[in-house]
Amino acid sequence: MGERDWQSSEFDRADRLAGVKATLSRIFGDGENPLAWGFKVANLGPTPIKVHLLFIVYLLVELIFTLPGNRDGIVFVLPRLLAIVALVLIREIVRTIAAKRLGGNPIDIMLWPLGGLTQPEPPENWASRARVNLAPLATNLLLLPLFATPLYLLTRDWQPLLFNPLTLRGADTVVSFPDGTTAWWLVALGSIHAANIILLVCNLLPMFPLDGARLLDAILSKSRSDHRAQWLAVNTGLVSATVIGIFALVMQDATALFALCVVCGIVCSMQRRQLQFLATADMIPGLSSERFDASENLDKDTPVRNRINQDEIDRILAKISSEGIGSLTRKEHRTLKRATETSRQSQ
Repeated sequence: MGERDWQSSEFDRADRLAGVKATLSRIFGDGENPLAWGFKVANLGPTPIKVHLLFIVYLLVELIFTLPGNRDGIVFVLPRLLAIVALVLIREIVRTIAAKRLGGNPIDIMLWPLGGLTQPEPPENWASRARVNLAPLATNLLLLPLFATPLYLLTRDWQPLLFNPLTLRGADTVVSFPDGTTAWWLVALGSIHAANIILLVCNLLPMFPLDGARLLDAILSKSRSDHRAQWLAVNTGLVSATVIGIFALVMQDATALFALCVVCGIVCSMQRRQLQFLATADMIPGLSSERFDASENLDKDTPVRNRINQDEIDRILAKISSEGIGSLTRKEHRTLKRATETSRQSQ
């Protein structure tokens, strides 16, 4: 499929799904971007804090499995869920504060079980972008001794501290005092420690939207163009999701890891499609190396309604660059499609 055919199919598919996306837009505010399917719960200054639909589903499923006859009871599961919510919120607040101090522009905070789905508009310097994405990882690392030390002193046991975080579960052993008794707050402490390690280790994986991929993107941009760095980071994420997903299929008790690879693979594919779209920029006014002037390519008889507003095109392209093509509304899709057709006619 050629570049023009690829773009046409993208626009046609967007039009076919217009009704579904309109319904989702009424619920979530941006029905065309799955990463934006969340609900606002609070504000951090001018920055809205949202919870993604996937996070809500995850919490509900975990609570359902606490029903009698299933897995651990709610007394043991609820502390773990609260710990995940609290730690995810803390690390994303730290990222937002770091972005503001280093010259970035936080758009919103979208929480999902392993961190944040939205990335602040990054600072221009690659090192600052790297530091923004290192900030939440450093937060998890600094919290590690804060939870691990009292947990060991209370239990005198290394097993609650050492486990395979890639299973996305804590240690299988029950957290208890040396005499074999336990308490809900001790279980809560063990859950917080486990959630903190899981967030730290899993976010080191080089798959979008995890911090490892964002950090890799920033480092690669030191010696490459932003587009080339993003392309390498996205392809690395796709390969990593495939390899780790296959490994999870043969690894014991790794169903959650496989699900994570599926989600990250989908996000990486979305990012890759965005980059493919941007790679065809020479067809679209405003993004090519030579600026497109609509007035130079439309004769005097062209109706005003068919002329392309260059400022609007620039705004749409900036939105694609920062949020992805999936973030465009139906009106923006139509405007961009009309601009593409105008560019073709002028060539």
